[in-house]
Amino acid sequence: MVREMSNRNDGRKEHIKRGQQGGKITKVPKRNLTRHLRPEFFGALIFAVIFIYLIINILFYANKNKVAIYEVQGDNISTESRFTGVALRKENIISSDYAGYINYYIQNGKRSSKNGVIFSVDEGSKLYTEILEKSGVNQLQDNDIKQIKNVIYGYLDDYSGFRFDEVAEFKREVSDTIYELVNDTSIENMKSIASIGSTSAFHIKRAEEAGVVSYRNDKLCGIDFEQVTDAMFDKGYDVGQKNLRSTGLVSAGEPICRVVTDENWQIAVKVPENVYISLLEFETVSVYINDYYLPIECGLKTVQRGSSYYAVLSLDKYMPMYIDDRLLTVEFESSVEGGLKVPLSAITKKEFYLVPLTLLCDDHQYTGQVFKKEGYSEETGNPIYIPVYPSKYYSDDYYAYIDTELLDAGDVLDNPETGERFKVGLTNTIEGVYIVNKGYFQFVRVERIRQNAEYAIVKKGARDGLQLYDHIALDATQAKDKQIIY
Repeated sequence: MVREMSNRNDGRKEHIKRGQQGGKITKVPKRNLTRHLRPEFFGALIFAVIFIYLIINILFYANKNKVAIYEVQGDNISTESRFTGVALRKENIISSDYAGYINYYIQNGKRSSKNGVIFSVDEGSKLYTEILEKSGVNQLQDNDIKQIKNVIYGYLDDYSGFRFDEVAEFKREVSDTIYELVNDTSIENMKSIASIGSTSAFHIKRAEEAGVVSYRNDKLCGIDFEQVTDAMFDKGYDVGQKNLRSTGLVSAGEPICRVVTDENWQIAVKVPENVYISLLEFETVSVYINDYYLPIECGLKTVQRGSSYYAVLSLDKYMPMYIDDRLLTVEFESSVEGGLKVPLSAITKKEFYLVPLTLLCDDHQYTGQVFKKEGYSEETGNPIYIPVYPSKYYSDDYYAYIDTELLDAGDVLDNPETGERFKVGLTNTIEGVYIVNKGYFQFVRVERIRQNAEYAIVKKGARDGLQLYDHIALDATQAKDKQIIY
């Protein structure tokens, strides 16, 4: 009994130890961290999470490559072959009667009025130097500066990273504009300088007729149709074009410029007999000149010389546009086919596997036909056929073009009905663009009909092909199959 009471006392002491003062046993409450947090804390926490999410998305968007999008437009194009044409104009060469320092006053491709000053020649260098010193760029007025800016802004409005071929033309246009403005000032300075002293060594050349001035010339200048020969249409024929503009001294009798005095001009085109016959019933025809994708209406005269056939086109417009060209590319719009206009930068090539069409098999679980690839069951290891569903593909008379993501080189396809087997590996490329209508890049095949330096006209109406108003990637090098862009 003593031992039992002792055990009770020991237990009571243990309870007192775990209690507080006075021997009372108390229950220690569990800590609750959230009971001391105010509602404002939760609001701030949610705001911080949203803010971090927005920052991450902004940084992701800022570092993401921007994809330029182009909306496909329709256009009409010619499907006839292209031919070489010789430009025939009423033109003459103006030469200098004196040797000396030359100063020009008309911009290339611009019109001079009758009796207008075309150039001046200073047999010494005094007046020439004074004119240049007083006619520098620093003498340009505010309106002159605005005119130069307009040329620059006009180029920038149409600029894209894929039109490098126009940079040289833009540079020449800016130079000619500045040169023309400077020389307008030179004329005024020339009058004041010449009125002061003797002008016996300073000579002004005026235009006898109004016309468009060009500082480029060739050996066919001034010819008419009777002087046109078959040799002019031979591939590689050189018209001997040269630049007449001089940078300083000229000699007496030296050609200075060419002046075209009539807006009416002709293009002589040598054509095959079948084209000649097809044109006999027409008096007017529409043509494309130098791959310009808008047709030009012109008069038509057909001429036969022995075994050679010619179409002589008469125009009363656009002469200044082609004033520096003697040999032109002409395309008749005798048959017109509608197409879709696509920038060349949007067109790319993609590689596909070629699989014989004879391997296509009917499949009861799939609407259409499938390819059957040899494989093995993971459960039993027995040979089986794995269906390959070609979603969208192009086919010619013999092969289907299958996306390389659907098959691997070395795969074997079977047609159980015929017993034909084929090992995948043969490839070919398809030309196409990447449409982005669904927010990701999707390759579609295109077929070019005609093109110029910037655009191609492709066929429309192809199955699963490009459609009018589709949105495509302007730069195909930025596109990757099935990559999400939004």
